[in-house]
Amino acid sequence: MQINGLSESKFKKIAAESLRNALRLHEDSILLFKHGSYPSAFQLSVLSLEEFAKAKWVDHYYYATITNEGFHKKGEPGYDDHVKFEQEWLKLLYLHPEKQFAFIGREIFDYAPSFVSRVQERKLELQKQQAVYVGLERSKGKVDTSSRVSVPTKKIKKETARQMISLLNYEFIKTHNLIVKNDCYWGIWEMDDIINEEDYPTLFLWPYRSGLKSRKWKKVHHAKNS
Repeated sequence: MQINGLSESKFKKIAAESLRNALRLHEDSILLFKHGSYPSAFQLSVLSLEEFAKAKWVDHYYYATITNEGFHKKGEPGYDDHVKFEQEWLKLLYLHPEKQFAFIGREIFDYAPSFVSRVQERKLELQKQQAVYVGLERSKGKVDTSSRVSVPTKKIKKETARQMISLLNYEFIKTHNLIVKNDCYWGIWEMDDIINEEDYPTLFLWPYRSGLKSRKWKKVHHAKNS
């Protein structure tokens, strides 16, 4: 089967719908949190994080493409190499830990080192699984039958869910405020109208903060690496 490059319209569709889906998952996580279903609220919040990261990642790829060489057309020199690279990049959008790290992105030093480590060591992905499944620990491809049985309601507590939801809410509000201030934010301009108070009022009513992202963490990172 001949694989062609992703069209410009599909780039826009994936980015915009990923952002909408991130917001949907985020609002659902808040609803579950309010009803005391903390493990499920946490899982949806991490999924929202992944979809938001996907939206940002696709938008960045799209903008970098149109401001450099543009989209290659079939038959043009370099088209096959472009498609090959694009395929390898698209595969990353299906890898959960990759999307989780992409969420942190270039702002890595603004995040609490503990959170960065949790993402890098794939512990956030493990927590997401623990929020859904009952099971035993695994090590080197084997199931540790001597380990304790992991139960979602015991692994994921209220504070864990609230912290993750708060982080996502902060990012959505920050993006919204940047759009209002600068009249734009995304490389795909159709995305600029998606986050708004009329469609997502819950965003603007969330009262908590995560403590996971702040400029103060830069000093901690610096001290840690000195």
